[in-house]
Amino acid sequence: MTIKTVVASCVLGLAFVAGVAHAAAPAPEQTTAETTLRQSMQEALWPADIVQAAGDYLRSYPNGAWADAARALYERASGSAQALARKDVRLYRGAFQADLLPQGVKDDLRKAALGDQDAAVRLAHAYKQSGGDKAGSRYVGWLQYAAVLGNEKAAYELALHFRTQDQPVLASQYEARALALGYVMPTVLDHVRK
Repeated sequence: MTIKTVVASCVLGLAFVAGVAHAAAPAPEQTTAETTLRQSMQEALWPADIVQAAGDYLRSYPNGAWADAARALYERASGSAQALARKDVRLYRGAFQADLLPQGVKDDLRKAALGDQDAAVRLAHAYKQSGGDKAGSRYVGWLQYAAVLGNEKAAYELALHFRTQDQPVLASQYEARALALGYVMPTVLDHVRK
């Protein structure tokens, strides 16, 4: 072997190794795109938007750094989206707008979007206390959502609410749901038999 051949082989080998190393590193535009998808996953509040963003991330980066988190978000938000699609839950996209809420409960919005029952109940109570134009319907909607997610106290609170609204059919339905979820009814003192 001549010196020229050895040098050429070394140069070719170094070029190959550099090419492999370059191919293994993510391109700057790929990192930017991945970061953008990750941010959209983290900032979305409407469960269907979280599902969409997590699905987009997983299709583009199935083995990416955030793939496990994306799968978890996808699963949790999918359950929430299914609960919101039910006819007995009157809660819509507008209820998931953070600008309409006091700063103290904005974190609960994301938690509720991911299926946190207690966060949904706290949001219902925040709307009830706010007394705004949509307070009554949002209060009921958030309680319905929490009840569908399995919160027995929310179901019972709805039963009480519908009793005060002279809607006995809805009251009995939510009372039955509360019992099915394991709620223990308090002793009623005003209906004592004589």
